[in-house]
Amino acid sequence: MSRQLMLTVLGSGDPFGSGGRNQSGYLIQAGEFRWLLDCGVTTLVSLKRLGVDPASLDLVLLTHLHGDHVAGLPFLYHEFQHLGGRASPLGVAGPRGVKTRVEGIYRVLFPLKPGNGRRFRVDYRVLEPNRRFFPTGPGGPQVTPFPVRHQGDRMNFGYRIRWRGRELAYSGDTGWFPALAEQVRGAHLFLCECTYASKRSDKHLSLSELRANRKGLEVGTLLLTHLGPELARRRNIPGFKLARDGMTIRV
Repeated sequence: MSRQLMLTVLGSGDPFGSGGRNQSGYLIQAGEFRWLLDCGVTTLVSLKRLGVDPASLDLVLLTHLHGDHVAGLPFLYHEFQHLGGRASPLGVAGPRGVKTRVEGIYRVLFPLKPGNGRRFRVDYRVLEPNRRFFPTGPGGPQVTPFPVRHQGDRMNFGYRIRWRGRELAYSGDTGWFPALAEQVRGAHLFLCECTYASKRSDKHLSLSELRANRKGLEVGTLLLTHLGPELARRRNIPGFKLARDGMTIRV
């Protein structure tokens, strides 16, 4: 297994599957540690298409609790319950309310039958903004959640992930705000949502906004994802790299 920090795009589309793209989901590998950034409904299919055993996942990091970012988890749970293979607890971390939301969706989709106990364990963790944590302990990958602007009444996160001197920043879903540049500055790879071409929104970014602020971001590669209808069928955009489902990048 590579000792590099690696990103595999499982889903680079918006909630509507624009352009035939899968919903948000990204596989991160840091040595033997393997985890997801977000988990849209299509994530389990994407993992299997790439030959990745879902039972090999150690952690799922959620940016926020919208369905196209969390509703794939019940399908992972369903697999662990009925196909087995899960020997250790799965960590699931995100903003406040993560356990209630995920467990609620799971029980609506797959009600527990009387007498059937759960055959796997999930360890939920509520994260606090700008408070670092080390999923595998000191010396392992470092994760720092930072607040973004997507839902005004709830906490929404972006993430910075650091391992062996390399850094990946992920915007999650967010509208533009000046502090975003400060939060991602210096990252070798910035995985950034770009839902619109030019539309202004308080909840999502546009290509025109990113072009206007590109120099101030001060990051290495800027990889656009969460692509909406105007951008999902584009093959290239000068100055940016476009995510595509199934691609793997060394950070």
